[in-house]
Amino acid sequence: MRTSWHRLWGSATGPVRSLCPPTRLGAGLLVLAAYLSSPVPSVPGTLWALVVLGAWVVAIRPPLRLVGAGLLLGLALFLPYFLLVPWVSVPEGGGVREALAVPAAVIIRGIGGILICGATLASLTASDLREALVRLPIPAIVTAILLQIVHQTATLASETGAVAAAWNLRGATGRGRGAVALARALPRVWLPRVASRAERVGEAMAIRGYAEADPAPLRSCRPGGRDRVALGLAVLSLVVSLWIWGAR
Repeated sequence: MRTSWHRLWGSATGPVRSLCPPTRLGAGLLVLAAYLSSPVPSVPGTLWALVVLGAWVVAIRPPLRLVGAGLLLGLALFLPYFLLVPWVSVPEGGGVREALAVPAAVIIRGIGGILICGATLASLTASDLREALVRLPIPAIVTAILLQIVHQTATLASETGAVAAAWNLRGATGRGRGAVALARALPRVWLPRVASRAERVGEAMAIRGYAEADPAPLRSCRPGGRDRVALGLAVLSLVVSLWIWGAR
C-alpha cells in the first residue's frame, strides 16, 4: 500500500530528522505559531515571517516537489481573495494599498502555513507521528482521533489509486457518454471498496485492543542538547513575532 501519501512521511533529509519525534512535532507547532503571529503584510512582520519559513524549510529540507506542490496549492486556494479587493472595507482616506493588505496577509499566511505543515510532516514517519502524539501532553482521545484520521486517509488514498489504475487499465477514459457513465459508476465502485477497507482496518484495530487503553510509547528517545536548542530557537522565534506585533 505505497501511495504518494505514504511517500510524504519521512521524506525530508535535513538535520531536524535527527531530533526526537516529540521535538520535531513540538518545534513545528511553535514555528507555525511564530509564522502566523508575525504581523503581515507590514515590512518587518513579512521579513521576519519569511526568515522563519525559510529557516524551517532549510532545516527540514523536504523534497522540492513537496515545496512546489505546496506553493501551487496555496496560490490556487488564496489568490482568488484578491478578487474581493473592491469590497474590502478600508479606513477613511485609505486607498488601494490598504485594500490589498487584507488579501496579501491571507495569501502570505496561507502559503507559509501550508509549507510549514508539509515540511513538518515530511520530517516525521507515520510511526514518528504516533510517538510524538503519545509523548506530548495531548489528551488520549485527541491522539486516537488524529491517528485514526491518518490511517483512514491512507486507506482512502490507496483504494482511490487502485480504482483509478484499474479503470485506466481497462480503458475507462474519454469524453462524452463514456465520461458520464464513468461518473455514474463511481459511487457504486469506489464507495463500497473504501467502506469495506475502512471496516477491515477498524476491526483489525479493535482486535488488537487499540481503543481499550491509552496508547503507550513503542520506543525510547531521550532528548539531547540538539532537541533543547531546536525547541529554544522555536520558542525564540515565537517571542520575536509577538514582540514585532506589539511594537507596531
